Amino acid sequence: MLLSLLSEGYDGFARAALEERAQASWPPFSRLAAVRDSATTAAAALEFLTEARKIAKAPRNVKLLGPVPAAMAKRAGRHHAQLLVESVERGALHRFLDGWLPEVEQLQRARRVRWALDVDPIELF
Repeated sequence: MLLSLLSEGYDGFARAALEERAQASWPPFSRLAAVRDSATTAAAALEFLTEARKIAKAPRNVKLLGPVPAAMAKRAGRHHAQLLVESVERGALHRFLDGWLPEVEQLQRARRVRWALDVDPIELF
């Protein structure tokens, strides 16, 4: 397969990448948001995102994936983690985020970590 992709050049690679994304329901065939955080310990980074996930009341058309350590889990002396929110429908994703984020902001752990929301993240890893 790799040899055929190389012979087809960029167009072949792009078609294969889009086919993979369609099968996995990843963008552009779904919508994503990433809640990322960093903390002084790996446990603190994961605990905040775990607590955030526990209070989520996601409808059937919204999935939460994670939390997991970031691909580069430790950078600049801080530990990083992420929680992905996925939906096929952009509106459903935004309605969920609009209701959930104010609750996340009220968590005590939210004040102990640095965190941010990235809607339609360009890169995940």
